[in-house]
Amino acid sequence: MADRIPGVMADTCIRLFGRGEAMDSEGFISFFTDTPMYQFANGEPCLTKDAIFDSVEAFFSAVEALYHDICNVWEDGDVVFVEMDVTYWRHDGSSITLPCSDIFRFNGNQIEELRIYMDANPVGNPSLEVGSKASVFTMSRGKRAVQPDIMRRYFTEHSEGVYRAANGYAPKWSSAGPRWPLA
Repeated sequence: MADRIPGVMADTCIRLFGRGEAMDSEGFISFFTDTPMYQFANGEPCLTKDAIFDSVEAFFSAVEALYHDICNVWEDGDVVFVEMDVTYWRHDGSSITLPCSDIFRFNGNQIEELRIYMDANPVGNPSLEVGSKASVFTMSRGKRAVQPDIMRRYFTEHSEGVYRAANGYAPKWSSAGPRWPLA
């Protein structure tokens, strides 16, 4: 286990999600070790950075924009667990929100393994229904979880996110999909 300040790996995951929301495939793969393992849902595992690049490029071309609504992040040793709802805006203007859990394994400060647990089929097939309670923000102990809006804050408060948005890597949801403002 690497000796690091708590929260550093979680911050790295949020920064990676920022690359995804900007649809920056090159920036996305820069977070991985030279011997990565990446698996999106039930897709084939990607075992090289080139394979990850091709996988995320293909997925990014299938949607207009995406947003990670992070509910919980846990660090344990060299592992980060992320629980979230991800909203995808399709090219036809419709959108879908899906529950998702990710497991990241780190080697030093880089991601060695990322496994994304989600049923992504409704993204490409709008006829597939998603239940109204299929969210990580559903009732818990009699209360609804408060959405912290971490990714919108990344692009407006985190120095790297602000810099990237101002220099050509704004999240696609600011110009497509919901067209949320960055300010």
